[in-house]
Amino acid sequence: MQAITALSIGLLVGLEREYGQRKVNGQSKHIEAAGIRTFAMVALLGNLMTWLPEPLHLWMPALAITFVALMAVFSYQRTNDSDKGFTSEAALVVTCILGTLTGYGMGLPASMIAITMVALLHFKKWLHHFSHSLSKVDIRQALLFLVLTVIILPVLPNQAFGPYDSLNPYRIWLMVVLISGLGFAAYAAIKILGQRSGLILTGLLGGLASSTATTLAMSRLSQKSPELQSSATLATLLACTTMFPRVLLLTLIFSPELTWALTPSITVIVLFAMAVSACLWHQSRQHQKGSQQLYHPKKNPLSLRIALAFGLFYALVVLFSHIALAHFGQQGLLAVAGFSGLSDVDAITLSLAELNQQHASSHLAAQGILLACAANSMVKLGIALSFSPKTTYRWLISGLLPMIVLPLASIYFL
Repeated sequence: MQAITALSIGLLVGLEREYGQRKVNGQSKHIEAAGIRTFAMVALLGNLMTWLPEPLHLWMPALAITFVALMAVFSYQRTNDSDKGFTSEAALVVTCILGTLTGYGMGLPASMIAITMVALLHFKKWLHHFSHSLSKVDIRQALLFLVLTVIILPVLPNQAFGPYDSLNPYRIWLMVVLISGLGFAAYAAIKILGQRSGLILTGLLGGLASSTATTLAMSRLSQKSPELQSSATLATLLACTTMFPRVLLLTLIFSPELTWALTPSITVIVLFAMAVSACLWHQSRQHQKGSQQLYHPKKNPLSLRIALAFGLFYALVVLFSHIALAHFGQQGLLAVAGFSGLSDVDAITLSLAELNQQHASSHLAAQGILLACAANSMVKLGIALSFSPKTTYRWLISGLLPMIVLPLASIYFL
């Protein structure tokens, strides 16, 4: 069974390499050196070396990997292509290592690594496009953020401080990492997809990064480009709708019980918003050709300044939520939720999810989150009506007003 796993890994990687090489100028390149059969045999070689009796099975796999590496280097040196790379040769060595891992009973990790490697090989163009689209500022901010995350996060004290033991430095920065990472995933997707994504997909991805910023950008675009009004308005509605599934995702990570309390209300809201969006999409299809322009976010969500600002805001929301619940009860907590929702939904969502694990009931936390969503939707409706042309008001009000009314109505039933 281990040999079959190794063979499968070799065939998978080799199939991708041979297919990818044949796509270059319509002809094979390097296939004679490393094709599907070569990768399969190299993976089997790594696996078979672990079958040898002791002590050979301890050092023979290392010798086999070294042999494959030398053959890869020799093959690379024989290649006369001016644009040659070392990707296939490196993949060959990794395939041998993965075959060895299967022989040591680590078939599942080896398979997962193989699938990841195949994805990296297959999405070469997208990855290159993404790397070329990043600015020096993007890279510097990402590296600085990763340093603060990988090095600083583990050493932060994981215990409560401050009034009512409400402030936990480790959890505060963990929330910053989560929100910034989610935003950067959307930011990266927009960078990778480029012009082919169009405004509709931009609305969905932009909603994950920042639905408020996307609403403002799409509203301005619909004002400046009349031919894109329908598509830009649709992107606005989709960005605002994305906020609700994002809220469910955040609560699911930190408080599944709260997710169940929110699911019925948010499902109704999303279905209603998608119905309005479907009607608008039907109208915007005639402008689809012209809607392939793309809004690129101006700010990298991994910016240290943005991360620190969110961390400070989140800490204040957590602190005021504990104080409000202790001194003013349910009404005080809902007031904090409403005010914080005017600027950001993520902070109060994470705060109430954490508070639900400690003091507040699921229904009270769900009411606070829905109130914050309603307040945030009210702000986005105001932004959209302020910057969009009057011809889009009908669709904006039809799509965004329910995102205000339905959450408020759900609070009553909760």
